[in-house]
Amino acid sequence: MTVRKFKPPNRLAKMIKERGGLLAQDAIAAAEAGVESLREASLAALDETLAEIEMRFGKGAENREAESFESLYVLASRIIDVSAFVAGTGLDRAAMSLCGLADNCAEAGAWRWDAVDVHLNALKLLRSVGASLPAAQRDSMLQGLYKVSHFRPDES
Repeated sequence: MTVRKFKPPNRLAKMIKERGGLLAQDAIAAAEAGVESLREASLAALDETLAEIEMRFGKGAENREAESFESLYVLASRIIDVSAFVAGTGLDRAAMSLCGLADNCAEAGAWRWDAVDVHLNALKLLRSVGASLPAAQRDSMLQGLYKVSHFRPDES
């Protein structure tokens, strides 16, 4: 009995050895330019989403009690989706806290409007001046939102 050994061709190794293609720095620059081309549309989507949340779930919203928990969750998750363009503002973390609040409200089967209102005010503040706030103040605000969103009266 003879054993035959064979080595199948490795496409990746072959591609690495061949000349051509992009340099890593060129690929990174192209990727950054591609992402940058999304900035304007993403910021517009962010502002539209914040306006929609305010219109449907804000203090003055008509029939906000009739809105679904899932709708608030979906809108808050849209903020997370585009928050890379406002890094350093805390908007992403505030939106995650709002998602958590929507989940907790859904579990309880009841809205906690005071907590929703606090989150909406914080989102508006972070959108307008979040990047200029000292990190300690921003972190303190976000920790407070987390406490509010995860507060359960039956566990206090």
